[in-house]
Parts: sequence; structure tokens; C-alpha cells
Amino acid sequence: MRTGNRVRCALVVGAAAVLTTACATSSGTGGSGGEGLPGTVKIMSIKEMTGPVAFAGTHATRGIDLAVEQINQRKFLGDTKLEIDLHDSAASVQEAASFATQAVSDQSYSALLGPASSSQAAAVSPIADKAKIPVIYTQAGSDGVLVGDYTFRVTAPASSYFHHAGEYLKSKGAKTAAVLYNSGNPTLAELGQRTVPELAKEYGFSVSSSDGVQLTAQDFTNAGAKIARAKPDAVFVLLQGPQNPAAITQLKQNGYSGEIVGMTSMGAGNLKPAGQQAKGTVWPSDFSPHAEAPSVQEFVKAYQAKYNGELPNNYAAEAYDAAWFLARGIKEAGSADRTAIQQGLAAVAKQGFEGAEGKLRFEGNDLRVEGVLAGWDGSGEILVSRGAS
Repeated sequence: MRTGNRVRCALVVGAAAVLTTACATSSGTGGSGGEGLPGTVKIMSIKEMTGPVAFAGTHATRGIDLAVEQINQRKFLGDTKLEIDLHDSAASVQEAASFATQAVSDQSYSALLGPASSSQAAAVSPIADKAKIPVIYTQAGSDGVLVGDYTFRVTAPASSYFHHAGEYLKSKGAKTAAVLYNSGNPTLAELGQRTVPELAKEYGFSVSSSDGVQLTAQDFTNAGAKIARAKPDAVFVLLQGPQNPAAITQLKQNGYSGEIVGMTSMGAGNLKPAGQQAKGTVWPSDFSPHAEAPSVQEFVKAYQAKYNGELPNNYAAEAYDAAWFLARGIKEAGSADRTAIQQGLAAVAKQGFEGAEGKLRFEGNDLRVEGVLAGWDGSGEILVSRGAS
């Protein structure tokens, strides 16, 4: 459940510009108590809830809400309830850091569910790790996020399952590829500058051009015309959610007819504005609602039951797994003490578990999954190929 009896709002510019409403309460239990679980364990969740990347924060929060509802109803922690205190960071590094500092000083908080933005996460992590309060991230895929024992991530690095794109292009006989990437987003920049060139070497194609665009760019006419003239066999479009349909549409308008490969930001319905123009686009993903693994389908059915038949996306699945990861860590700890929970999370990470993303395993504090290749059929997301279950 989420609670709040005071409201704080801020307008800021950061990794994505977001206007936010943050709600918090000053009451609660947990934090640094002794052994044994209290009646309530209070968790601060810092998410982007409005603006250009609201799709990520909104769907992540839905996944968390479903998980917490299940955890509490099933009495996974006995009579102890999880309570989520939602704050919207407005994609501001300063705001995210301020919320983390607030949680550190307020001993009623036992842990954090961190922001998705890498720049925000990189600001939160040193604060949390130094103060020894566990923080669990989804997304936030760049370096500088996992800085110590108290920082965990339940989104596998895109580079760890991007081999699905290489296998796909090899099956299509692709020999050349252009890259169009968001240079202001650390995760997308790493994919464009490092992962794709490494993929090219492994799967037998060459990178014919590589162009970075600004964080908030929406006009890709020049880049699209340049790529279309060169006629590469494939284009990697590695952009933020709302940028993808614009870039694909402009590529097609310039006459490009080759393969288009993206990443998970093409999910969550972000290609709907492009419609048929985006048909055939594919992207490696850590989750597909069409995957057959029992734990995936159990999550999908529960999500649809709660949200009027809506299919979940990767942001909801990752956050659902993050909340269950935290609950497992608390149960392992048998305590609301921050250090005990960190130790519990570390123990769960060593064991792994099955969740919305299938089989979850960790390398240290960082998640790994097999992943899938998702795609767009002109009107909705499909499963192009599945990894090992």
C-alpha cells in the first residue's frame, strides 16, 4: 500500500524532465530496530511519475503495488505488512538525492526502491551505501550505480542479453549497420558506443555510421536522411521512449527499408504513434508477457486481473521482481534492521529465484536473465524469439 499525508511538488530538469507530486508520511516503524519484524516495514519508493518517462515510473509503481498486495495478502511476512511511501523525483538528481537523504535520517524507513534514471541513481547510491540503508533499483543501467554492498539492481544490463539482436541480424544476413543513439543517456550511450560494435565483431556485420543525438531531441530528419542514403542492412535505434516513434517514422519517410533494432524503451506501447511505420522493428528485452515460463504467466495473469486486462511491460515486471526481492530479503533477515535486510538480500541474491522475468540469478548485486527478442507487428508488441526458460 502507498500512504501520504503531506504533499511536496517540484519542477526540475534532469535525465528526463518530469513534473512530480511526492507524498510521504512521518509515521511508521522499522529502520534500525532490533531483531524481529514489526507490524509494518516502511519502504521509500523514488520513481519518475510524470513527464517524458512517466511510462517507466507509472508502470513500475503498478508492478510494485501488485507485489506488495500479494505479499501482504498472502502473509508472506506473517503479520507484518509492507508499506510503500511513494516519492516522485521529477527526474532531478538533486530531488532524488534529497529524498534519499530524508530516508537516511528518518529511521522509520528500512530500505529504498530507487529511481530508474542512471544519473539520479548514481547520486542516490553513495548516500545510501555510506549510511547503510539498502536500495534496490530497476533500470539505472550505467556504471556508478552499484557502488557497494547496500546497492542492488533488479534489471539485467541490456548488454547481457543484447546477443539476441546479434543472432537476429545474423539470421537476416545483415552485413552493415548504422547506429543512432541518445548520447545524453548513459545506458543508451554505452549500448551505442560499446555494445553494438562488440556485437558487430561477434556476429559478422560492420558499423557503417554512428550518430549521437541530444537527450531531448525529437527531430531526426537529418540523421534519418543520412542513414537512408547509405542504405545499411540494419539500423540500431537506441533512444528514449517517446523518441523512438519519431525516429522510426522519419527513417521510413526518408525511404529506409532495412531492419530496425532497438532496446527495451521501445516497449510499454511507445511505438503506438508510429503504427504500421514501425512494423517489423525488434528489440532485445528482459521480459515479454508472451513468454511461456510458469512464473512469467503467473505474473501476467495477476497483473491483468488487477489492471483491467492490461498486459504488463518490462518496467512493471522488473519492479514487481524488485519488490519481491526486497520481501524475500526481509524474510531472510527476520528483522526491519537495515543491515540485517542487506544481509538478507545478499543471501537471496546468491540463491536466485523465479519471478516475472523468469529465472533470476545475480552476479554479485546485479541481476542476470536470459532475455527474449520482442517486436512490433504494427499494432502491438509480439514475441519474436524466446531465450532459455
